[in-house]
Amino acid sequence: MNIQNQNQPATRETMAEYLDRLAADQIEAGMDATGADMKAAAAEIRKLTQKVDQMAAAMAHVASREDQLASSLFGLLEDRIRAEAESAAQDALEDYDPTDHYNFADAVAEQTADSGEDRTREIVREAIEGGSFTFHV
Repeated sequence: MNIQNQNQPATRETMAEYLDRLAADQIEAGMDATGADMKAAAAEIRKLTQKVDQMAAAMAHVASREDQLASSLFGLLEDRIRAEAESAAQDALEDYDPTDHYNFADAVAEQTADSGEDRTREIVREAIEGGSFTFHV
């Protein structure tokens, strides 16, 4: 370990650059085979890094094309969907008559005549109908 290098600021070198530097040190120290292996590893790392970068660029391009296609499709369909929805809503509003309901008047009278207490009792009766209770005191 070189003590002089300990006080130097860290540099951002890639793994391939580090291996190249280490390989040069190994070759200089007389370990040619180890240095050659390290140089080969550095070359392989560069090649794989380049492939990863190419794949990332291709994926970004595909995502961009998907966005363009989705935007185009939505643009084609948006007006048709909006017109159909507005037409259906207009037809429904034109055909709607709130008094045209089976027993409409009876339903209104029932809702206004029932007190909250009576309705609560009815709901409780319906909930416990057919059930059994056991009380322990």
